[in-house]
Amino acid sequence: MGRLPGVLVVLVWLLATLQPAASAEVLVPDDSAISLNPHVEYLVDPGGNMTLADVTEPAQAARFQRHEGRGAINLGLTRSALWLRFRLQAPDSERQRWLLELGYFGLVDVRLHPPGGEAVITGYNEAITERPWPHRHFVFPLELAADEPATYYLRVASNGSVTAPLTLWSPDAFAVNDRLRLAALMLYFGVLGGLLIYNLFLYLYLRERQYALYCAFLVAVGAGMLVYNGFRAYLLVLLPGWPDTLGTNSLFGIAGFFGIWFLREFLSTRVEQPVVDRILLVLMGAFIIVALLPVFGVPVRVGSVGISLFGVLSGPLLLWASLRAWQRAHPGARYLLFAWGVLLLGVVVQALRNFALIPTTGATINMIQVGSLLDMLLLSFALADRIQIERRAREAAQSEALSAQRRLVEGLRASEQRLEVTVRERTEDLSQALTRERETLDQYVQFAELISHEFRNPLAIIKAQAQVAIMERDRSMGDPAQRFDTIVQAAGRLQRLFEQWLESDRLEQGQQAIERVTLDLADWLPKLLGPRALPSGNPVRLQALSGQIVADEALVGNAVVNLIDNAAKYSAAGDPIDVTVVQADGSIGIQVQDYGVGIAAAEQGRIFQRHYRAPDNTSVRGMGIGLFLVSQVMEVHGGDVTLQSAPGQGSVFTLWFPVAGESSAK
Repeated sequence: MGRLPGVLVVLVWLLATLQPAASAEVLVPDDSAISLNPHVEYLVDPGGNMTLADVTEPAQAARFQRHEGRGAINLGLTRSALWLRFRLQAPDSERQRWLLELGYFGLVDVRLHPPGGEAVITGYNEAITERPWPHRHFVFPLELAADEPATYYLRVASNGSVTAPLTLWSPDAFAVNDRLRLAALMLYFGVLGGLLIYNLFLYLYLRERQYALYCAFLVAVGAGMLVYNGFRAYLLVLLPGWPDTLGTNSLFGIAGFFGIWFLREFLSTRVEQPVVDRILLVLMGAFIIVALLPVFGVPVRVGSVGISLFGVLSGPLLLWASLRAWQRAHPGARYLLFAWGVLLLGVVVQALRNFALIPTTGATINMIQVGSLLDMLLLSFALADRIQIERRAREAAQSEALSAQRRLVEGLRASEQRLEVTVRERTEDLSQALTRERETLDQYVQFAELISHEFRNPLAIIKAQAQVAIMERDRSMGDPAQRFDTIVQAAGRLQRLFEQWLESDRLEQGQQAIERVTLDLADWLPKLLGPRALPSGNPVRLQALSGQIVADEALVGNAVVNLIDNAAKYSAAGDPIDVTVVQADGSIGIQVQDYGVGIAAAEQGRIFQRHYRAPDNTSVRGMGIGLFLVSQVMEVHGGDVTLQSAPGQGSVFTLWFPVAGESSAK
């Protein structure tokens, strides 16, 4: 009898091993809808080759584990198959019909093994008409009895993420809840459709590429969400040739491509953020590669990893580009920043669920859908904000253009008035200039006549005296010395004319070299104005000659001689010419006074002009250069020449120089 307890222990262990299902929890639904996730046991089949017989074999049956947590079991991206075991029993004595919903679209192989019946097989690539219940999710009708619990086995496998959110519904509750969910989806796709139509019209009207890119992004996201919500089962009825490889990876890859392209166009990253733009181009290429992977037979699981990875990498970069643009006051950038932030949250949650880092719940499954909806709404707001800003800018530009037009008209009127005044002034100036040109031309004509006359007389004298001298020589008569004196005087006259002409040009052009020396006027003037030095027949009287000047001896001497010559021309023969040295206000002057015809007041302001001669002067010889040369000589010496005259009372010309001490000090 001592061995009986040990035998009982062995029997209990054998019973537990042979009948493992008896230890599973029996779920008796007490509500119209209940989540089975916390009430199931699961077994992971790494090879995906186990059958129902295998998992019910005692050794494998003992490996089933109780699921902890309220979320669905989530294996993430794996090649393993997932076996679920649960026991159900009707709450009442009558048999009741219930609906078992497996609420994830992407399971390729789904098999429900009811107790004592054949397996019900369905999956991702099966049209809705071929499923056990016509629904976008996998729904199985169950008949539950109250007399004994029924054990169910559910096998799920996928070429992507493996997860199994299970809900048990009463038919009425399922119908009501399904309509509510369809209404929410209709609202979702209705918003997408409205945004698509609105922005498509904007593109057709504005012909701006960013609206076309946004429409392409909307189409790709909408198509991806159709598949993500299980509507591919309907499309397989409408489009029997829908390729098995075209799923969310390809559609979301295309959406990522157009989304990044849209951001590049919207924010002008090629110009404003060239480094970020190059990275975005690489990500665009990566999304296109992911979209094309099924064409080359690459497993869906690889595409799922790629789309999750690139989605997580793209989000922070899009946020950074939008933030930089917002800081630069780019129109609509603030909406982009929030849009990518919401979408990034949805993508991160989806990626974490794909990698089995977070459980599968209603919130984690629908986060990508909520994020995409908010993202597209905010992107639409960004476009609308840009339109609004551009409209305001256009209105401001129009207002500025009108103001500019008004200013232009006013400016044109003012310019017209100024032009009229200017034309009038220019006409007067031109008239005056024409008058001056005519006067100058008349002066040059007179000058030409004068110079031909002035040069002709000395040359005629020289020629005549030379001819007479030759005749007298041949006849051995006459006095050659007298002839030579006359020739010398005529040649001197001609030489002085040339020197005055050339010297005035050099002084006017600043080419005359000035050699300043100290001249003692008491000694220098008598030598300059001696009887043999001047050809004039008028006696020169020198008075009060004390004083010194610092000047160019040749130039000042020429100026004084010109004044003596000018005085002799306008004086009667024999009238004296007085030369006096005067001092006043720190200046010393050489004063030349004649007692001739004098100069009218109207002519006194012009007599120092080049080639000027009084209009009524027809008898006095000269080129009108002498007084002009005098004024130039005094200008280069820093002095001045003054005139005091009256008709019939003679003239007084004074050459004013700084005294010798002040001039040297300067």
